[in-house]
Amino acid sequence: MTVRVASVPASRPFVETLARGLLAEHGADPAALARVRVFLPTRRAAGALREALPRLRGGAMLLPDIRVLGDLDEEEAPGPGEEEDLGLDSPAPPAIGALARRLLLAELVRAARPGAPGAQAMALAAELARLLDEMQIARVDFAAFDGLVPDDLAEHWRETLEFLAIVIEAWPKILAGRGLIDPTARRVRALEALAAEWRRAPPDSPVVAAGSTGSQPAVADLLAAVAGLPRGLVLLPGLDRGIDDASWEALDETHPQFGLKALLERLGVDRRRVPAWPEAEEEAPRAALVREIVRPGATVEEWRDLGHVGAAAVDGLEAAA
Repeated sequence: MTVRVASVPASRPFVETLARGLLAEHGADPAALARVRVFLPTRRAAGALREALPRLRGGAMLLPDIRVLGDLDEEEAPGPGEEEDLGLDSPAPPAIGALARRLLLAELVRAARPGAPGAQAMALAAELARLLDEMQIARVDFAAFDGLVPDDLAEHWRETLEFLAIVIEAWPKILAGRGLIDPTARRVRALEALAAEWRRAPPDSPVVAAGSTGSQPAVADLLAAVAGLPRGLVLLPGLDRGIDDASWEALDETHPQFGLKALLERLGVDRRRVPAWPEAEEEAPRAALVREIVRPGATVEEWRDLGHVGAAAVDGLEAAA
């Protein structure tokens, strides 16, 4: 299967470059541009693209179908019904509201810890809600906690598990009784359903998934589905195509390129075959300097020879006082 993946160089503004590329590829026919589906990771990015396109076009226009892919971080956590942003009617139950969830979790906290003040119960409820979201994003079942801790910590872990029974046992029963589901779980199901639908019946219109690194499993699956579409494109943010092979293989989770490396491995794409988008361009002089600054520890011996960085890489930089 052929997959289409490209990258916007880190030296270029991502949303602005995306807007220019969309206009270059589809802007000659306003109706054609309106049929393009663009998925962006956050609502902020979607709003920026809606502003950039008519500004660059020089007037009012039919916009593409811009959707929020939803990298499910805390700031962009989904609300009830936000799976509709994906353009898909989800068969999952409706999502519980954020405030209702926190209040119900606080009641469970106070039942487990009768002496807990109200403020503490609400704070613990917020932490439990965050834990629920993180587990659902990662597709991890709470059964994974069993046997996770060594025996010498067994008593402390037993007390922790007794408290976590709030979300392991009591919370699913409450949701089931109300016919509801956690908002993050519903969003994950919608992402999975959309990926499955496109594998079964690819859309006729172009689909662009831009700006996401696929750090969450359901998002990565959808990106893989987009990359495999006949008219699909996954547009990466700032892939370092010039990094040496040894450093690329040595990347760990602390490196800014690690997420892109994991996604490309998931897609089965060689980073050296990922072109710049919308057109090829020479690497910015500063890129070589940045590459050396974030070089993984396993290859820092290469710092002995930095002749390739060049004087242009430090133009405009001043030493801190």
